[in-house]
Amino acid sequence: MDHLFPERSAESIAMSPQPARAAWSLRRAAVILRATVLYGLLAVVAVIIVVPLWWVVASSFTTPETVWSNVLPFSWRAFWPQTFSLNAYRAIFAEGMGRAIWNTLVVSVATVALTLIASAMAGFAFARFAFPGKQLLFWVVLLSFIVPGDITIIPSYILVNNFGWLNSWQGLIIPAVANSVVIFLFQQFFAEIPEALVDAARVDGASWLRILLQIILPLSRPVVVTASILIFLSQWNNYFWPTLIAPDPDFRVIQVAIAQLGHSQQLTLWDKIFAGSTIAALIPILLTVPLQRYYVRSVMSAGIQG
Repeated sequence: MDHLFPERSAESIAMSPQPARAAWSLRRAAVILRATVLYGLLAVVAVIIVVPLWWVVASSFTTPETVWSNVLPFSWRAFWPQTFSLNAYRAIFAEGMGRAIWNTLVVSVATVALTLIASAMAGFAFARFAFPGKQLLFWVVLLSFIVPGDITIIPSYILVNNFGWLNSWQGLIIPAVANSVVIFLFQQFFAEIPEALVDAARVDGASWLRILLQIILPLSRPVVVTASILIFLSQWNNYFWPTLIAPDPDFRVIQVAIAQLGHSQQLTLWDKIFAGSTIAALIPILLTVPLQRYYVRSVMSAGIQG
């Protein structure tokens, strides 16, 4: 807690008037109380989040018969498998979970690459160019934030069907490439880059594409990482659109696989669902945790600029 208070020597405290020392003590007590309450609330939130996840992971290593045995009535033994088993993981991989993970990675990575290209160009145009209708188009991008995705499901399905993209990679990837949130993030970040850098490059004869690729984007690592995380997580957790557009098992993604592999003859196989959920949560965690500092930096930058 020492970092919360200014350094004061023992002599200065002893020589201070009594009212000043009393006021300083009250401020110190207030800071300690505020920090205690804050960290206490954060600890409660962490417990609320971690405890269910821990139970899901523990239950994935048990048998279907014992998943709920220590939950109703509740026992702390629910957080540690009493009968350790890998049968659920063997079963889901035998039934196609490996293919579903690969399909989801292909869809997510391809969507990230295409969306970064399109959104970076759009954001650069909004940040650096002046053209007729620029403000109107940018407001359309901003207003699209508030349009629920469910409203566009039917038009998107009709469009994809007319293109013949049902049960195809195009149908899973292309509709997600137009991302207004990512365009907004790029525009806000590009607007912060000094104009002098762009002017100097133009004087040296660099094209706009070269400026974007060799000057702007290398300086924009935080927003690139942030956008990649947002796009990847959106596609990784997508369920309804892949179910609608690609029911073929060859294009099954991980969220659809979890829903389908967890049911057999009107029985809910909770150990399989929990095993699939553990795998589905593990990969995004391994991706986002090492890169979270870029995410925070980019969001703060966009918020300040906006």
